[in-house]
Parts: sequence; C-alpha cells; structure tokens
Amino acid sequence: MKEIREVDISMNNRVFTINLAIRDEELIDTIFSALTEYVEKGFPIKVKEAYVTSLSDSLKIITKIISSGSQMDEWRAETKQLISIIVKR
Repeated sequence: MKEIREVDISMNNRVFTINLAIRDEELIDTIFSALTEYVEKGFPIKVKEAYVTSLSDSLKIITKIISSGSQMDEWRAETKQLISIIVKR
C-alpha cells in the first residue's frame, strides 16, 4: 500500500477549498492535470493565488483567468517554481 496522503477540505456556501501538503508533488500534479482537462474542454477558470516566498516577505495575491491549455502550462510551471522557492526556506 502506498503512503496515505493528507487532504484537508473546507466548505461554505460559496467555496470548496482543498489544502494539500506543499511537498506532495504527485497529488498537486494530478489536480493540475484535471484542471487542464477542464480548461481544454472550453471552461475557463479564475485563479486566486496567495503566497509568501520568505519569512521576511509580505503576502502576495494574484488573480488570473486561464482559458487555454498553454495558459495552464504556464501557470503550472510558475507554481512549481514558487513551490521550490517556498520549500527551500
């Protein structure tokens, strides 16, 4: 049996939020693949992303609309780069 992954889910009347361990690359990649498939079917997504890259850094919040597979690829690459920066601290 493979290692158990921790997935935290919270819900309210507006959003369904999934929290994953930042080091769980395989599960994160699986979610990106599912979102890519969704976008490529013609359903654009609005992404709200919040992150801090170092202890001395302030919170950054970015919102973007993703409507194509190539935009998903760009976002996926940006996210992997951010994760590698965050994990190194």
